[in-house]
Amino acid sequence: MIRFAKIILLLSVLAFVFSLASYAQQPADEMVKCAVSGETIKKSEAKGTYEYKGETYYFCCENCIESFKENPEKYTARDGQEGQAHMHQHDTDQMHAHDEEGVVDPVCGMKISKSDAEATYDYNGKTYYFCMEGCKDKFVANPEKYIAKDEEKVTCPVMGHEIEKSKAAGSTEYDGKTYYFCCAGCKEKFEADPEKYTKK
Repeated sequence: MIRFAKIILLLSVLAFVFSLASYAQQPADEMVKCAVSGETIKKSEAKGTYEYKGETYYFCCENCIESFKENPEKYTARDGQEGQAHMHQHDTDQMHAHDEEGVVDPVCGMKISKSDAEATYDYNGKTYYFCMEGCKDKFVANPEKYIAKDEEKVTCPVMGHEIEKSKAAGSTEYDGKTYYFCCAGCKEKFEADPEKYTKK
């Protein structure tokens, strides 16, 4: 009987050791940086990936993926200067000093300052500003697609992206106003510290 108990105990210890070894072999949720915004995110929470020249790039939102596809060299050749080529509103405080010059790229929905726009285009008496030539080319090919007012536009208070309200990833009420978000991550950030983003 004692021998049987010892065998059971030994088997239990071995099972515990194997479970620990198996757990240790599981890779940790690696942190990566969005190739466009420079934001640090969990690899498992990336909104998408893109293979370029044998390397996998990760992105915090779909707009960043599209921006990268338009001009990969712009983001892969900047030597680690995160987010400078295509700024997210929450990644920079300098832009807020120029709010009067803030405009939204009608193609990708990114908020930029007029002085940082890489291209402009006049259409029907109005000047449109673009974060890159690729966005301008899309706009020139079909302006009405991007300026149509059939769908109400809203701006994510965290990222500064302009999105269609019906395509928002979520919304939340704060201080009597409804805020809409481009992704679930932005909604979580906003709800954790709404004052940080409503002051913008």
